[in-house]
Amino acid sequence: MFDVVETKWIDPSGALGDLVAVIKGVPYSGDLVETVTLYPPPEGEPKTEDEWLALPEDSPYREGPEIDELSVSARDMLAEVDDARLPEVAQRWAESQGWTVEPLSSSHEGDDVLELVKEFVALARRAKERDQLLYCWWAPG
Repeated sequence: MFDVVETKWIDPSGALGDLVAVIKGVPYSGDLVETVTLYPPPEGEPKTEDEWLALPEDSPYREGPEIDELSVSARDMLAEVDDARLPEVAQRWAESQGWTVEPLSSSHEGDDVLELVKEFVALARRAKERDQLLYCWWAPG
């Protein structure tokens, strides 16, 4: 059994990268959360346009899923955020994503965002304690 946080809309370089940016207090950039793609295997990835066009419609290189390993720095950034900051982090993350969330203390949606942030932080802390990495299974596109 795997220790997971399950969502349907978090990708490592987009929404999760934005969460890390909020925690670090820096502007978002697409390379803030470094990842290594494990699946589909990078060594089998088509290199030319002709190779891409020759892929079958159900190729994982076209449709996913994709498994990415997150960097130690991303794990540690999530693991080390102070619990007292979590409501502020959740609020700022929601705003950065363009979600219309009332202040966290007065909305169910805000509570959901805060709970999700707490789950990510707890997962990162457990991984760090066990000297493990974080992985993201997702379907791009």
